[in-house]
Amino acid sequence: MISDEDDVSFKARLDRMERRTPSLLAHPHYGPLVRAAGDVELLEEMRIEWREREERARARKLRWEASISEG
Repeated sequence: MISDEDDVSFKARLDRMERRTPSLLAHPHYGPLVRAAGDVELLEEMRIEWREREERARARKLRWEASISEG
């Protein structure tokens, strides 16, 4: 399910999660808290959503290019 958030802010949020989650998981205190909060699963869901967003953007571009070439 793709959220209502625009692509730019979603990608920024995904990038922040990509940077912080591995370091928090490696920390002896915060690692178990991050796992319990479900951040690992959330990060994977965000990666899947980003791939879907990229696929949709490619499809839009292809449709646009096809409409231009027909005209």
